[in-house]
Amino acid sequence: MLRVALVLALVAYGAAAAQKPFIDCNKDELVRAVPELAGIQFDSNQDNLDGLLRATGENLESMFAKLVDISAAEDIHEMRFEDGMAGTSRHEAFRYVVKAPAANGGKRQFDEFRIDANTKARVQPPSHIDFLVIGRFLELLHYLLPQYQPESQFRYMGRSNADGQDSFVVVFGQTAQLQGIAWIDAATKRIVRLRVDVGPVEGSPLETVTTDMAVAPVNFGGSLLWLPARVTVQARYAGGEVHSVHRYSHYQAEMEKSPGIPAVAAASGEDAYELLARGIAVIHDGKPEDAIAPLREALRLNPAMPASRFYLANALRNTGDMAGAEAELREAVKLVPDSGVTRNLLAIVLSKRGDVPGAVAEFRKSAQLQPKEAVVHFNLAQALEKAGDRTGALAEYRIASELAPDNAAFKTRYEQFEHGANAPPTSAPETTINVDVRQVLVPVIVTDKEGHHVTGLTQADFQVFEDGVEQRISAFSVEDAGLTGGPAATLAAPENAAGQAASQPAPPKPAPVPRTYVICIDSLHTAFGNLVHVRRALSKLFQSEEPGGSEYVVLAMGASTQVVENTTPDPQQVLQAVESKDFQKMFLASQKSSMQFDLVAFRRRLDEVRAACDAGLPECRSGKAMLPGEAGHIASEDQIYNESFLSQFRSLAQTLSRVPGRRTIVFISDGFQLVPGKEAFDLLVAYFPEFRSMSLRSLDRMTDLDPVLHLAANSNIPIYTIDSRGLYTSPFFDASNPGGSPRLMPAVSNVMDSNASAAGGTLSEIAAATGGVAFQNSNDILAGLQRAFADGRQYYMLAYVSGNANADGKFRAISVRLRDNKMVIKAKQGYWAAAN
Repeated sequence: MLRVALVLALVAYGAAAAQKPFIDCNKDELVRAVPELAGIQFDSNQDNLDGLLRATGENLESMFAKLVDISAAEDIHEMRFEDGMAGTSRHEAFRYVVKAPAANGGKRQFDEFRIDANTKARVQPPSHIDFLVIGRFLELLHYLLPQYQPESQFRYMGRSNADGQDSFVVVFGQTAQLQGIAWIDAATKRIVRLRVDVGPVEGSPLETVTTDMAVAPVNFGGSLLWLPARVTVQARYAGGEVHSVHRYSHYQAEMEKSPGIPAVAAASGEDAYELLARGIAVIHDGKPEDAIAPLREALRLNPAMPASRFYLANALRNTGDMAGAEAELREAVKLVPDSGVTRNLLAIVLSKRGDVPGAVAEFRKSAQLQPKEAVVHFNLAQALEKAGDRTGALAEYRIASELAPDNAAFKTRYEQFEHGANAPPTSAPETTINVDVRQVLVPVIVTDKEGHHVTGLTQADFQVFEDGVEQRISAFSVEDAGLTGGPAATLAAPENAAGQAASQPAPPKPAPVPRTYVICIDSLHTAFGNLVHVRRALSKLFQSEEPGGSEYVVLAMGASTQVVENTTPDPQQVLQAVESKDFQKMFLASQKSSMQFDLVAFRRRLDEVRAACDAGLPECRSGKAMLPGEAGHIASEDQIYNESFLSQFRSLAQTLSRVPGRRTIVFISDGFQLVPGKEAFDLLVAYFPEFRSMSLRSLDRMTDLDPVLHLAANSNIPIYTIDSRGLYTSPFFDASNPGGSPRLMPAVSNVMDSNASAAGGTLSEIAAATGGVAFQNSNDILAGLQRAFADGRQYYMLAYVSGNANADGKFRAISVRLRDNKMVIKAKQGYWAAAN
């Protein structure tokens, strides 16, 4: 068996969103889901769909009626990739048999099975995932039979001429768990290819199974049957995936033992996974130069395979092409940014190319992603040693030796370095290089007192301070793509001592800075009634938004993250998504109502117990004893929901940090408390002041928001927050308020008001920390949206190298001043000087 090491990863916003059904996809969405469809001539006209399905179904029915018992030689090449790291591969040979019994109540049921090519015994299907060998491929064609077509929805997508085959392309679906694509020969109305996606698979560890079958005509004594020629099966399960390629040849009719003659040449050639496996095998045989061609061909067939790029880079590195290796690894990192193995190899290549700072940065990321891998820490230590960072190198050598106590080389090097010994000759640094000189970028919005953007400012108009110390602005740029859509200026050269730009050739005309706006609607904390106003404002925004230079994403983030509209440059596409019925359905499941219901029920319970205690009833003691537990239950649920929510928020920020250009998050929410259960415990104290000391001990502020703010601020992703509650009114007067004792009204009202204010305070904190703006206490949600979009198009970018080079992870406060103090400046409050 072939042992391979693969780099596989999954990238998504927060919790993985379900694949949108093919039947509901537009052109761009379908191509993203099935990239090979990019070449088809799309057509939205559905007038000929019924006739096409009818002809296809009749041809299929006719073929099944004359189908006899047949068999074929089946060659299976199966590859299994497990835990994103280990893989195995094997070939198997069988006879694949299809028995066609007589019609049973109008339905012909085929028996499809395998027999061992040597023993002729029937092969039983596997009962577990050892190697997944599945079949019943011919049965998949039943979806297009006339009697079964009503069970599916169909949609004509257009015409394809791939590999010279003129075909109509039709997508279909039955449920969210079953959908497919059919390629139908334009001349004969026969199915030439069928893809069926199933998942999750009930009662099985498989999460998804995609079966892609190419069908070709086979002639049996003048009777033409369209039978499988090649089938690929891709199955995913927790921790791994299986890819198999089934090839069919030497068909024969079982009764007469007469051979079937293929009417066209059988599909040949390796698929992308097979080419990948071959490239890996050649590398393991010590012939990296022979692996380059198959791995490049694998990438031509499937450019989105990070493992192919990883091994191609490995082969290029071993043949001395370090520039080529770096290029492939950077593409792989875009596909799998959280792959520590890929970043480790990239760091090795950068080190070989003399880019010590780059190598240190990538080794650090690899060590963060693989904290238990001793080799990675040892690699980082060597890079830090070469960079002249003895303190950092010593710490990493120590970690490597502790993680691998049996590795004598690691232990020896740590002891040598600890006692000041020089590095062994194999790793001795040629030069000492100072690294970690980092440029801090500060986007700055400048407006006048009326909120209009101020243009025409120069570098000389600005001053920037870090922790109160003025910093020298090393670079400056202007982005002015407002209503004119003009291009952005690139970072300008620093001015010389006389204040004039250094003499140099005029730079080429800069390309526009790409802009990405992510509208994130908080479906966990936002009342459904407030979302009505949000929807209206979004509709108005995208009705007036002009296309060009911007991309948009709309997400609903609650118990999970749902994509309302995926990345698109088309404002009209976003408008359609916002105004669709699906948008409303998505937010009907808002958790705000159920969370609020728990608080209202708790208020009623407090009223009941308070009344019992005031009346001297015996239920007072037992009821009162239960109240802290009920408040604690609300706090626990609150914390669980918010931990999940903030984890998704962090994933969103991580994803955006890798997107080029100007990125803006518009976060729409009723706001939320960072102290879980605080309102419940505050109400408990309002009703029973004797619980005050206990409630104070029980409450802690959640820190889960901090990584979101750190990442957004350091990545220059401003978060504009819009309080969807509109004009503030006291929640005490809300219709859902159960009322209560008049004597306690002032205290209860104060609790509700202060917690509502704290929820809005969280929104203010998010905006302030990231350089955004918080829009609160206003029913004009549209104005907030428009301001966020405008600020993403008109701003100044300042850059400086911090005078404090200590990467200690501490917060560095930033303030920006204008020489004309009549203007209003908006910039992020600072950044965290992390090592990475």
